Amino acid sequence: MTPLSPRKQQILRALVEEYIHNATPVASETLVRKYELPFSSATVRHELAGLEEANLINQPHTSAGRVPTDLGYRYFVEHLMQESALLLDEQRLIRHMFYQVQDQLDQWVRLTASVMARLLHSAAVMTPPRSSESRFKHFEVLAVTDLSVHLVLVLMDGSIQQQRLLLEKPTQQEELSAIAARLNPLFQGKNADEINEFLVTYAPAPVERIVANGIVRILEQNGDMQGDVFFGEDIVNILDHTAGSAVGIRLAPEEERAERIRKIIEDLEHKRLQKVMDDIEQKRILPVLASHLPSTDGIQVIIGGENQWDEMKDVSLVLARYGQQGKVGGLLGIIGPTRMQYGRAIAVVRYMAEVMNELLADVYGCE
Repeated sequence: MTPLSPRKQQILRALVEEYIHNATPVASETLVRKYELPFSSATVRHELAGLEEANLINQPHTSAGRVPTDLGYRYFVEHLMQESALLLDEQRLIRHMFYQVQDQLDQWVRLTASVMARLLHSAAVMTPPRSSESRFKHFEVLAVTDLSVHLVLVLMDGSIQQQRLLLEKPTQQEELSAIAARLNPLFQGKNADEINEFLVTYAPAPVERIVANGIVRILEQNGDMQGDVFFGEDIVNILDHTAGSAVGIRLAPEEERAERIRKIIEDLEHKRLQKVMDDIEQKRILPVLASHLPSTDGIQVIIGGENQWDEMKDVSLVLARYGQQGKVGGLLGIIGPTRMQYGRAIAVVRYMAEVMNELLADVYGCE
């Protein structure tokens, strides 16, 4: 798009920041007074008209102020935003929380999502760390009944998968342990295709075949991006509704009107986000989205209608990959209203990706 003049940039930055903060359409007088712009209200109104023609802002109603469009937010993120950094106290607290669960890989995902949600008052999502290709490390088979066993499979990326298998004839634990002792060294480091190829020449016994097929199924499913589990923090905590009137401060009539509008907008955002998170879980949107994200490092910001799903046109996503391409890694990020604090969100997502990178480097040797 055509670059904006410094004056238009200054006005657009002030308008976006004001709308993010107050969630009410922004008037020219507000920009001049609150942001101490060195222009008259008439000049600001003229520039706002130009920004509206460029589809960077719009006016919900004739008598209302302006609000940013998706394109306006995009321009703000790429050209005007100042990315904030986490305070040292926040960084120390996060490090301390992860130190307490340093040996509990299964807790890293939930803790990361919880930290992002609390820092940003938004919904956090994350995929568990996993290898780009599932490979066998070790398995055990435990007898449950005469005709059923419990298969416990450990993958090379450290994840543990379990499955119940049905047998064709009663089998004792001693035989099951012997099967595990025979197959473990033979399957070591192999993927699903390699195990299938090996079984062609190995000609396993019936019980061995059932166990081996169970292992192959797990390896195939674990390598399928659609099988990932995504975690979302409680939507109830997404938006901070602390308003002046809520703490006993008496507002002027115009401020009361603005406060009522702000609450209506936030309630609508709250309901939209609840629906989005339901759609994500039911329609598996994020796994598909993850597969389309660039594999390179860095933060990906997707604003409103920029994504292909109508269900997510009213929200923005700030996402990052963590881990190392081709080894062990995943996706983490934030979903919130399009008026989210992008600078803060990018800083939090980037820092949490760095934390996960360090944790995975310690466990798997990723650098």
